[in-house]
Amino acid sequence: MSRLHIADTGLFVAMGQPSNSRYQAVRRFARRNDVTFVLPERVYEELTVDDPDIEDVPVDAAIDEGWATVAAPLEFSEPIVSRAMDGVQRYIANADDRPADEIERADAALAALAAQHLSTGTASAVYIYTTDIAAGEGAETVLASEGYGDSVTFVNGFRFIEDLVAGDG
Repeated sequence: MSRLHIADTGLFVAMGQPSNSRYQAVRRFARRNDVTFVLPERVYEELTVDDPDIEDVPVDAAIDEGWATVAAPLEFSEPIVSRAMDGVQRYIANADDRPADEIERADAALAALAAQHLSTGTASAVYIYTTDIAAGEGAETVLASEGYGDSVTFVNGFRFIEDLVAGDG
């Protein structure tokens, strides 16, 4: 069974810098379990800034170390990718009581990336690590409606990091 581990912006923000114990715990988890966290392009763009004062971006360190990577562009010509993206944006909008066009597209890209891999068979199980509860629940709900309910797991990013740090302590 091929597993895909998708990470959002919040996970990397919560981990902090490479010198941080939270970052180190996630890195150890990835290495011990042969996990590579995949980031949609939109997530990577949120995590990187064009600021000459910032030299070391934590996500770039993770990529250089081989336990994170940036996904290929989403295939919006595939109907399931577009449906997942739109569905999660609507789910989050309803959960947060705000217009769907104000929802971060990076949040919806998590489900769109999962849909793309599940529909092509390049993944049979997807774990979505996000600190945004509505995005995680939305991804599970929308992908379940597409027939992938048993294949998608929302992992609360904050709880995941807390559990790792507690286990290493």
